[in-house]
Amino acid sequence: MNRVAKWILIPYDYVRRSLYRKILFSFLAIVTLTVISLETYYYVGTSADIKQRAVSNMEQISEQSEKMIISYMSYIKGEAWDYFGDKEFQAFVQHMDSDPDKYSYFLSKFRKLTSENPIVGVIIVNPLEGSPLIVGSNTNTYYGNSKQLELFEKERERLHAIALKNDGKGIWVNSKMYDTKTDRILNTLVFVQALKEIKVTSQQLIGSLAIQLSFDELRNWLHDVEKGEQGNFFLVNQQDGKILLAQDENMIGTSVLNETGLRKLRENGKKRHIFLNDQGDQTLVVYQKLVNSEWMIIGKIPVHQLLKQVNEVAQRTILIGLGFILGSMLLAGFLSSKVIMPLKSLRKGMKQIETGNYNISVSVDTKDEIGYFCIGFNQMANEINRLVVKVYETELVKKDAEIKALQSQINPHFLYNTLGTIDSLASLHEDRRISIISLSLAKMFRYNISGGNMSTLWAEIQQIELYLSIQKIRYESRLDYSIDIEPGLEQMRLPKLLFQPLVENSIIHGIENMPSGGCIRIQVASIDERDVEIRVWNNGEAIQESKLQKIMAMLENWSRAGHNPEQQPSIGLMNVQARLKLIYGNPYGLIINSLPGQGTEVILRLNKFGEEGGGQDEASYIG
Repeated sequence: MNRVAKWILIPYDYVRRSLYRKILFSFLAIVTLTVISLETYYYVGTSADIKQRAVSNMEQISEQSEKMIISYMSYIKGEAWDYFGDKEFQAFVQHMDSDPDKYSYFLSKFRKLTSENPIVGVIIVNPLEGSPLIVGSNTNTYYGNSKQLELFEKERERLHAIALKNDGKGIWVNSKMYDTKTDRILNTLVFVQALKEIKVTSQQLIGSLAIQLSFDELRNWLHDVEKGEQGNFFLVNQQDGKILLAQDENMIGTSVLNETGLRKLRENGKKRHIFLNDQGDQTLVVYQKLVNSEWMIIGKIPVHQLLKQVNEVAQRTILIGLGFILGSMLLAGFLSSKVIMPLKSLRKGMKQIETGNYNISVSVDTKDEIGYFCIGFNQMANEINRLVVKVYETELVKKDAEIKALQSQINPHFLYNTLGTIDSLASLHEDRRISIISLSLAKMFRYNISGGNMSTLWAEIQQIELYLSIQKIRYESRLDYSIDIEPGLEQMRLPKLLFQPLVENSIIHGIENMPSGGCIRIQVASIDERDVEIRVWNNGEAIQESKLQKIMAMLENWSRAGHNPEQQPSIGLMNVQARLKLIYGNPYGLIINSLPGQGTEVILRLNKFGEEGGGQDEASYIG
């Protein structure tokens, strides 16, 4: 026992010690099991499915075929009942030999009926006394020559007797007819019905009517049934199993099944199909009984014929499977070498990461999962290295910003004191304009160096008015302006010096180039309970469409452009847009409308209840 186990463990250890051999034999086992499983599943599943579909298809065809025959029979029965209730026809049957006009009239009607309705083969009107009226199609009749006349007379009398026996009740019966094309006696169905003179007090028998179902139409019907089908269909007598109608006329009169098959078919119950052994072959038999007749439709197809295509595919699948097994062995050898080498490189890279060397890159020669794994490792190492550098640079920038902040606190104080000296000198020389400019600038600088990043709308408007008063001295009558604030918004909180750059742009880009001067209009109004719009409009020259699109694109991408404001042509706009986005969030910001002849309007949308620190820290953008 131990010796057997030892021999089993030898190949196991041989495979276990090599990744190459693991992949090779894994491929072999997987492909072999897959081929066998698929072959078995396909053959068993497909065979059952094809059998089921064949049963369903043939049952459906037989059911549709039965409905077609029933429709033929219903039409003929309807025609017979129409004549049964026709009083004019009743009178004609009683005096058939003595009324040539009526004879000619009904003869014409019957000929028209047979010519316009191919399913009607022969019509026979039998009076109780006298000669019958017989109308047939060109190809179907009950006799072909004098030799068949005796047979015809016997058949006509038999049908007449059956009709009278049923006393006015229509019935379908089997009948024989003579086929002039094949010179053979063939089987068909005939609807027979006794004719009566219908009165209120009595219903006296006056004759019978027989309408034959055309054998040609039955043959065409069977041809249509078998068209495109693998199996064969027959019309069969239920009593003895004899074939009444078949595509192969040599089979007419033979038994469709042997005695054992017929017995199993009769004992099959409500099922309409059965698998049985017929002449040494397993055969699918589907049957459908015709209502109100002794006939039934039977379809037959050998099972090996059904599964012929499946067997051919199964053989091809086996050959393909063997090819796959051989190919898998070759592919496994190739892939194992492609897997092992990158894994070794990854292992070396991980060792470098462990030592703190993040500036490492593993070579990538493949685009499969291992290649993506190597790319991911390189990206991870690069990202770690980038973050380390970024943290270092951020600390440097932070220190630089702190130094600049200290410098900015010194410069405004110096400028403020200097402006106070200029105001004193202007008073000595009695120049009111210099005094206004210096006082306005002093107030603006005082406001600028006051603590906090937020202010009120009223304080901002005062700053704008100081700025415009200085510009008014410069431009004199060339500059007009108006400021309109919705009552109740004066104490609304907003960032300091938020829209002063927009007023500056209106003068520099709108009013300055106008010889006759221009106008600036500032409006502040609520748009709903939460939001406010500040509109800065000037009637200067409109912005060119291409330039406007460029500006809007920069405003849309404010986060990327904002970190390098010195490279932008609209530094003030980018500053305002960034502060709005950082403090209030994405729904808020700038909109610019500029049309020739209508001037330029910049709209700021902000929140009434915005507070400092509501979004990101704006210093992280500006500094």
